[in-house]
Amino acid sequence: MKKAIVFAGGGAKGAYEAGFIKAIHEAQMDYQIVTGTSIGALNACLLAQKDIDVLLHLWENIEEKDVFEGGLPDLSFDFDHMLDQSHLVISFFKNYMKEKGADITPLKHLIRRLLNEDKLLQSSIDFGLCTVQFPSLKPLYITKEEMPRQHIYDYLLASASCFPLFPIHRFQDQAYIDGGYYDNVPIDLALAMGADEVLVIDMSYPVKHSHYLHRPHIHYTYPTVELSGFMDFSKESIQRSLRLGYQQGQKAMNKYVGHKYTFLPFQTVLFEKTYQNILLIERYIRQYTKSSSQDHLYQQFLEAHFQEPLQKEDYLYILLDWICEILGRDESYVYQFDIFVHDLLQDFQEYLQKDFSVLLNGDLHILKHMNNKGIVGIILHFLLYPEHDKIGNERLMTLFDKQYVIAQLIKMIYIEEKQGSL
Repeated sequence: MKKAIVFAGGGAKGAYEAGFIKAIHEAQMDYQIVTGTSIGALNACLLAQKDIDVLLHLWENIEEKDVFEGGLPDLSFDFDHMLDQSHLVISFFKNYMKEKGADITPLKHLIRRLLNEDKLLQSSIDFGLCTVQFPSLKPLYITKEEMPRQHIYDYLLASASCFPLFPIHRFQDQAYIDGGYYDNVPIDLALAMGADEVLVIDMSYPVKHSHYLHRPHIHYTYPTVELSGFMDFSKESIQRSLRLGYQQGQKAMNKYVGHKYTFLPFQTVLFEKTYQNILLIERYIRQYTKSSSQDHLYQQFLEAHFQEPLQKEDYLYILLDWICEILGRDESYVYQFDIFVHDLLQDFQEYLQKDFSVLLNGDLHILKHMNNKGIVGIILHFLLYPEHDKIGNERLMTLFDKQYVIAQLIKMIYIEEKQGSL
């Protein structure tokens, strides 16, 4: 059985892959094939060379100056902002016209320094990449055995030639551009190289190859939060991507749990109780609205899970995601469930008190203009003290279904915590 890892292209997002690789390495995952496109090809090459420490050091220390000569202006095309950095913009476009693309001399030096042809060719791990011939736009899948030794560097640079930002790369009377123009996630190449099992590290959603989702021999992973831009090499963004990639890798290795937000593994009665409670609420809503169609609440859970099939535990994880979003929690942090519960109850402490003042008097207009935390807090208070509810459970459930199930979960957490049975 041959296992393959497939790396997507994505510029600075390659830091996410580096974090994922760290998790794979810690889990001592065995693999025989690596493929990649663009920056994914460079990461795959370093993995094939078994230079994992080199790869991690690269991404923990990379800066924009390691890729572009003279820096890269913010090309967001906000005119006032461009005027503020006019010296950098003018310098960039002078070089751009001269080089027919950005001056990527530092990137060329970086690839030359990181590539070790002897290590790569002698490695037991097979390696392949994707690039595209220009101007025919004919794709080229090529493995290390098919590359002339003296041109391995050229193929790596060709795969990462993100035209028109980067110059077209030419060698052996042929021009090449970024492999992402044809296949940014070369799963097909891994299969053609003999892979029986494939771990895919996509860096975008919607994913590039949805036809490979839910296949028994393909573990298709992708970020559950938005990554920074593909040219954002700021220290903060790179470190965030490293953390997010590591977390997703740990989830793939069954070391961490959660969906958008990440938790250390935990056991709780809430997995079963949350699922049963949501089924009950969905049934009540159908009765109240006299509708037999698939309900709005279920669709929100599916959307939060990227239309992937829902398992029982996913309902709790998604509700925890929604709570974290409401409270503005950091999505790149790893949470411990018992500490999370303690902080959560502190955040909603005022709504848990019986003497909390609710001045709604059945006025839904006031409730609708509150922020999500306020709506959840008011519903939570009504669930704990129904005698204070001047609106009605049915109306709350149907008009604020998402906030209602969040409040129900917080109520369950509060009660289970008081009883010591969480």
